[in-house]
Amino acid sequence: MKPELENEINEVIQQINRVLQSKSLPEKLGEYADKYPELAKLMERLLALREFTFALSEGDLSQAMNLRGYWPGALKALQSNLRHLTWQTSMVASGDYSQRVAFMGDFSDAFNTMIIRLKDATENEQRYIADLERHQIALKESERKYRLIADNADDVIWLLDTEMIIRYISPSIEKLMGFTPAEVEEKPITQAPLPFLQVVFQNSATEFLKIAKAGSPVIIECEQLRKDRKMIWLESSVNVARNSDGDIIGFTGVTRNISERKKAENLLHQAYERRKKRDFFNQLVEKNGGNESEILDMGWRDKIYVPKDFSLFFLYIETLATLPSDPDNLYRRQQIIDALVDQLNRKESTNAWEMARGVGIISPASPGATRKKKELATAADYIKYISTYLPDVEVCIGIANYSDGWANFANRVKNAEASARIGRRVWRAQTIYHYEDCGIYQVLAPFSASDEANAYVAQMIGPLMEYPDLLETLEKLLSGLSFKEIGAQMYLHHKTIQLRKQRIEQLLNVSLDSHETRITLSTALQLMKIINSK
Repeated sequence: MKPELENEINEVIQQINRVLQSKSLPEKLGEYADKYPELAKLMERLLALREFTFALSEGDLSQAMNLRGYWPGALKALQSNLRHLTWQTSMVASGDYSQRVAFMGDFSDAFNTMIIRLKDATENEQRYIADLERHQIALKESERKYRLIADNADDVIWLLDTEMIIRYISPSIEKLMGFTPAEVEEKPITQAPLPFLQVVFQNSATEFLKIAKAGSPVIIECEQLRKDRKMIWLESSVNVARNSDGDIIGFTGVTRNISERKKAENLLHQAYERRKKRDFFNQLVEKNGGNESEILDMGWRDKIYVPKDFSLFFLYIETLATLPSDPDNLYRRQQIIDALVDQLNRKESTNAWEMARGVGIISPASPGATRKKKELATAADYIKYISTYLPDVEVCIGIANYSDGWANFANRVKNAEASARIGRRVWRAQTIYHYEDCGIYQVLAPFSASDEANAYVAQMIGPLMEYPDLLETLEKLLSGLSFKEIGAQMYLHHKTIQLRKQRIEQLLNVSLDSHETRITLSTALQLMKIINSK
């Protein structure tokens, strides 16, 4: 072979190698392509293969190649496989984990393993997400129910940290205390306008923990002033708050309004005290006193502190006299009596109890020349006291005669009641009547309870019972007034009074000029007043 031809062949081979190895095309390739047509066709195919292969290496799977043969076919198959792999990858990305690769050897095994693991991870994630969503739904539902309860419950739920700072308080605090949560949250209990928390933790948190270490809640009751200045009773149930590790993180509590319960307890206590005093004093009335030391000891045992020497009063309740005695008013009548007894027992040095016809009262007294004067002043003070606290209740008071100790207790009770009964009839302008001022009525009062008293009144002045005007005229005639004076008082002519006198004498068959007759008739009139006042 000629050296010139051999050199040319070697040069062409080098140009072809440069096509395969170099990024840039050889400069002389065009010269040889023009010289050798077959070489031009070869170079065209090589360049097409080169461009197609480069596109594949860059990830461009959109190129088309018209060459046929083994090498172009292999490249086209690779392009097709890569396109299919791209589609499979997009399917996997959309959640189809059934895709598998079988044409890329070790890559296929790695890809398929990745898909299986990705499927497992996705399923685990989906289960986790489903569980999380269920938990979130349950949590939201629980929070909704909690909020519903917290926002609408009357009880107040609160949380303090270990530094005694209010970290949470339910909205019901505004209904209970008048303060909004914003006014109290994030404040120490010493600065928040909720004194009940200061009462709960009046000792240090360490001392409170000692009390609460048993695990049972600590119950504390106290009175609290609301924002609107109204006083209410509160009950707080307090527990130690712990986290999931059991560490103490603060205190939780529930506070509620127990004013109604306290009111009911107070009413029950008052009813018990009323009954206790009623039974104690009425038993003494039945026994008419007794051994003084025993009586004092009985009082001390029942926490009824009675004095050794005392004044005794009987309250007649005028208000009850105006109420009809039908069953519909029984409750109202008892309400008035209970309120009166309770209010009197709040007064210092006073013991009051319910009696059949009114209210009995005893208060300390000291014998002496001024004793009666003091009793009258005490009675006036009782009337003023009652008008202040129970302005709708009208009363009058009878005062018993004085007697040392408890020996004549029953008699003194009867005398106090009799003085009120007599006084209402005889001295209507007054509201206080002392037994010692009743004069002849002291003698007549015991006799008035007998059948003989009624018979005596009927015998002496019975014919006048149908003539109230004549009874009134008789009383004035017996008082010693002249006809003119009586006429002036009754707005009648004095001759009419004279005629009435004659009519009375005819009906009674007596002479009013007789001193003895006048005394007899006067006694009958006074006895009638006592009998009618019962």
